[in-house]
Amino acid sequence: MIDISKTAMVLAAGLGKRLGKITKDVPKPLVPIGDTCCLEITINALRAFGFRRIVINTHYHSDQIANYVKRFHDLEIVLSYEPELLETAGGVRNVLAEFENKPFVVANADMYWGDTSPSIIQKMIDAMQEADDFCLSVTSLNNAKGHTGLGDFVLENGLLKRPNEHQHDRYVYIGVQLINPRVVANLPIKPHSFSGMYTESGKNKKLQGVVFDGLCIDVGNVDGLNLARKICNN
Repeated sequence: MIDISKTAMVLAAGLGKRLGKITKDVPKPLVPIGDTCCLEITINALRAFGFRRIVINTHYHSDQIANYVKRFHDLEIVLSYEPELLETAGGVRNVLAEFENKPFVVANADMYWGDTSPSIIQKMIDAMQEADDFCLSVTSLNNAKGHTGLGDFVLENGLLKRPNEHQHDRYVYIGVQLINPRVVANLPIKPHSFSGMYTESGKNKKLQGVVFDGLCIDVGNVDGLNLARKICNN
């Protein structure tokens, strides 16, 4: 089992453009879903696992996020404001020094989800090897509520790779991952996405995958958000 950093990260800097007017005056991580929001859900999942220190990157309506996280009195919240949006990999590279040169958990703040028992984080820790670049939590396409695509990966013997057009048993990345610090250490601090890095790691058989079978809804689009609100109210 690998030894991971005691600090986790939440990606909360996105613009939320797919939600249109809904995110005009509020950042996507704080869009209300019943009496909660995706940022609170993700922070609570990390807290329940045992994290007491969390880095959150911000950009769009960063002041609202900074004010919101003041309620988490038992946690040390480190805010990383990005004057220029650095995207996923760039945002992580910008705060790499926070993670003690150990593999670290990064979670998105645009998913309505409920962690399983054992935690998906523990499953990733158990699965990831020192030689791996990433370990991603994925769910079957049928379980990926609100997802509008055709699936991100196929899973073979615990390893993920991009599907070809003939592969139909596909999985969707749900937004929780373990990252080996070496894969971002040499990146410049500028806008950069993880997507191409996942593709390359998959080709090199260094992209581990763990299946998540709990509730997860992509609320980055209006239909997904409405579904989460409907479930929340039932």
